[in-house]
Amino acid sequence: MGQQQQVEQQVQQQLHQIQQVAVQHAQQQVQAQVLQAGIADGYIDVVQPLPGQPSLIALRIQGQFRIFANPNAQTHDQVQEAFAFGHQVVGIWDSGSPQVLRSIQVRRI
Repeated sequence: MGQQQQVEQQVQQQLHQIQQVAVQHAQQQVQAQVLQAGIADGYIDVVQPLPGQPSLIALRIQGQFRIFANPNAQTHDQVQEAFAFGHQVVGIWDSGSPQVLRSIQVRRI
């Protein structure tokens, strides 16, 4: 029994070390990614996608389309309304995946 307990203890220590390394790696990845934002000057709203495809909103920011997948109906409406009434639509992404929007903000100034 003593030898089995030692083996179990060693395995637990190794798992703990692996977990610490994984957490440190994840923290470094998050720190390395910088949030960026830009004002959209155009958009594509796919409200009825092809079967098996997600609905999406693509905002054109700095001449590049950035995608926001699976927006809810309210987000579709707010983006359309913002462009119709000349409000600012701001897309936010991180430097690790600049084509994928993490957030959309509508500013009525």
